[in-house]
Amino acid sequence: MKLLNAFLKSKFYDNLNPFLAKKIFKIFKIFFVETNLQNLPDVNYPLTNIKSELEKSKLEKKNNLRPYITYTHLPDLLEVLTDRIKKINFIDVGAGNLNLYYYLKKNFENINYLFRDQKEVETCVIEFIKNEKLKNISVVDVDSLDLINIAYFGSSLQYIKNYKRELKFFFKKSNYILISQSPFFLNDKSEERIIVKQLNMHPNINYLYIFNYKKFLNFMTENNYNLVEKNINNVTKFLNFKNFSKDFYTDINMYDLLFKLKR
Repeated sequence: MKLLNAFLKSKFYDNLNPFLAKKIFKIFKIFFVETNLQNLPDVNYPLTNIKSELEKSKLEKKNNLRPYITYTHLPDLLEVLTDRIKKINFIDVGAGNLNLYYYLKKNFENINYLFRDQKEVETCVIEFIKNEKLKNISVVDVDSLDLINIAYFGSSLQYIKNYKRELKFFFKKSNYILISQSPFFLNDKSEERIIVKQLNMHPNINYLYIFNYKKFLNFMTENNYNLVEKNINNVTKFLNFKNFSKDFYTDINMYDLLFKLKR
């Protein structure tokens, strides 16, 4: 396994023919490999063909397709909140496209959908909203918001370089912070996060954090948020961490964590 990890971590793997890389992934089904990086790259998880992705979102809505939702219980959570709240401010952090917007718009009349992503993505979405005359959606500066009912990080927090700063934008103003399909591990002697390389999207090579669960939980608690739900996330088929040391990385997995602001 050490030799395989070393190969997958190398630039040689990054430069492989995509067909061959996909064959290797199909055989070994290894999603991530640990790196020696101390910080995420400045340019990480670059999105190409943003306008094409937005058009695909519109097509999925037209064909009445249920979008890929990293937190399967999201509709249930929103259903509970809509019974108590007249208008829900829902911010989708790292949204990428508008699949979730179209789904929520169809199923929940009282949701105000707020979009947040990389600046180049937001620029395209602003233009798309205007051209399509979409309602109950906006790209907003978080600082301008007074109340957020749910801040949703759908498999996105681990790709954000300054993730603590990003979370702090929502502290005190968001009733719930939902972090879904994000990797965590247990180890009291480890740093607060490690950086791994993602392998299943070759030729796109992305990097992400795996968070130290207890240290992350302490950070949220110190900022007045209680954990109210924790689940293992099984949305992505075959996803695993089998090439990581089970002695060092205890309980390493993808999790959904729902936090609630203490009032």
